Amino acid sequence: MINYSIKRFNKYSKDELLTAIREFAEANGTEYVASREFCRWIGISPTTVQRHFDKWSSFCNAAGFSPRYDRNTDRESLYRNLGHIWEKLGRQPRAKEIKQPLSPVSISRYQKEFNKSWYEICLEFISWKSGASVEEIERETRVFFKSSSNIQHQTTRSISLSLRYDVLKRDSFKYVMCGSSPALKPGVQLHIDHIISWSKGGETEIENLQTLCSECNIGKSDK
Repeated sequence: MINYSIKRFNKYSKDELLTAIREFAEANGTEYVASREFCRWIGISPTTVQRHFDKWSSFCNAAGFSPRYDRNTDRESLYRNLGHIWEKLGRQPRAKEIKQPLSPVSISRYQKEFNKSWYEICLEFISWKSGASVEEIERETRVFFKSSSNIQHQTTRSISLSLRYDVLKRDSFKYVMCGSSPALKPGVQLHIDHIISWSKGGETEIENLQTLCSECNIGKSDK
């Protein structure tokens, strides 16, 4: 491994630069490398890279990395990118985090495509992953449910987007009984259900939640 802390007076070779950017990406846990951050890390000017690769994008492509925001990304790719970021953070991403090096796509690209708030974009993403309608998810996420019993709950009935995603991920984005999934069978709608109903004292916690298809969830409610 090259010691980048030592100031060099000889020029870096093409292979050394490629090795360096890969080590930088691994050290920072990123797949998207920005010119300024890399050059500051290794202690060179951008012209050193340009001397060998002409353009920063050519350098990144040669190393197998994405160099900049993709301005031609379609909606499904934006959903997939959001899912990748969600997985990487282990929680619902914040709008200000949608930038390099975490994301190759800027928040402005999302706003231009959806013309909605970041919460609404995340809501549509969950709808895309589960097959459930935005309206239904919104109702379960934001509307306050009042218990008709005297049970004292530690949680509200509403299921946040973050908790909903955690349950879907745990259940592999499919119905826990038959394995139905919107990814395998178009039209399948996945609902998040309380195993012990909230009205009977069940809490809105991941241990008490499961993924059901819409038909089974409705049938369970009827009972």
